[in-house]
Amino acid sequence: MSNIIEVKNLCYSYDGDAQIVKDAVHNVSFTVKSGEIIGIIGHTGSGKSTLIQHLNGLLKPASGEIIIDGKNIWDEPKKIKDIRFKVGLVFQYPEYQLFEETVFADIAFGPKNMGISGVDLTKRVEDICDIVGIKKEYLYVSPFDLSGGEKRRVAIAGVMAMQPKVLILDEPIAGLDPEGRKEILKMISKYREQFDATVIIVSHNMEDMAVLADRLIVMNEGNLHMYDTVYNVFTKSEELEGIGLSVPLVTKVLTSLKKKNSGIRTDIFTTDDAVEYLCSIAAGGRYA
Repeated sequence: MSNIIEVKNLCYSYDGDAQIVKDAVHNVSFTVKSGEIIGIIGHTGSGKSTLIQHLNGLLKPASGEIIIDGKNIWDEPKKIKDIRFKVGLVFQYPEYQLFEETVFADIAFGPKNMGISGVDLTKRVEDICDIVGIKKEYLYVSPFDLSGGEKRRVAIAGVMAMQPKVLILDEPIAGLDPEGRKEILKMISKYREQFDATVIIVSHNMEDMAVLADRLIVMNEGNLHMYDTVYNVFTKSEELEGIGLSVPLVTKVLTSLKKKNSGIRTDIFTTDDAVEYLCSIAAGGRYA
């Protein structure tokens, strides 16, 4: 599987100095394979948002390289707009950026800027609505008449409608109730499967990261602190706590149980896996 993203020695700071400054990134390097789901975690101010804004050219490195699909995105600065069609970025609370008169117009805005029109545009919008669960009868109503969760789906659909090869989402489930979170994560997975896309998600929800991500980037004070599989990251609970993070809640519960019974496993990170494991113990199974 080839790399779709290569970040090489990326440095950036908001005052133009590549030295250590709050919210900057410092000498960050990593690769992402095509089709992966990468989670990015870190405490507030660790550099997560700064990092992802480099991946589609919203920010330009002070030094280092951003390579997408084998090409340095800043080799031809006048074509940076093409990169933003290939690498779609959904900001936190994207529903606040809705502005068109109808749902259709909002979702169609990006594809229209790509030169898509007519029947092709209508199909593009309707296909994405199927993925995100927007009913066709909603297409010609105002997005501002929808519920909060529906508005967010519309906003995310507007980025998905451009069919980016890389979809980046900054805290896509922030502020939603459990059912809303479930729906958003479901549509992200469906988009990835249908378009064989690469997905990068910034999130504070550790259990969602455990369920969705193939690998995790851990940012700390602008540095890439860890980059590994979900298992290898979350088994380093003390190290994570040392930089202000934590493991999923179910893992904490199992860790507490382990104090009463040393045979309890603590390398379980999702609710479903924990329920299955504890049920097997209750039914007389082994701890391992």
